[in-house]
Amino acid sequence: MISDTAVLARVEREVTVLLRRTLEEVWAVGYGDDPAVDRYTYSVLALLDEHGPQDLTTLTARLGLTKPTASRRVSRLSAAGFVATETDGRAMRVALTAAGDAQVRHVRAGRATRMGDVLESWSAEDGDALATLLNRLNVDLDAHRRLPS
Repeated sequence: MISDTAVLARVEREVTVLLRRTLEEVWAVGYGDDPAVDRYTYSVLALLDEHGPQDLTTLTARLGLTKPTASRRVSRLSAAGFVATETDGRAMRVALTAAGDAQVRHVRAGRATRMGDVLESWSAEDGDALATLLNRLNVDLDAHRRLPS
């Protein structure tokens, strides 16, 4: 466990800078040509790609959003043909469509190219170490939030 407040402050600062720079620089390649996909709705597509179809309640919890906000994002993506919804009684199930899957692949390819430019001077081992530590951080963040599995 890290108890050194200076280390924790440094981690907080670096994560803050990482988020800002990632949004400004790396993700500046955009989200594709469809205005339905932006920095807010793309997170829905990426989550469905990672976890597969799921009910709106689970999707809401994983995104850390209110149900009305998640519902608006899903409706916008559904109208554009990127997700399909099914209602079973009172529950709504959300899934990527082929167009949604293609959109995720397109955005990720652009981001990977940009990230490759940024990390050009890094060794493969350093890149792998970064990915491993970021994954560990994300797993711990999810566990801390007690997200549904």
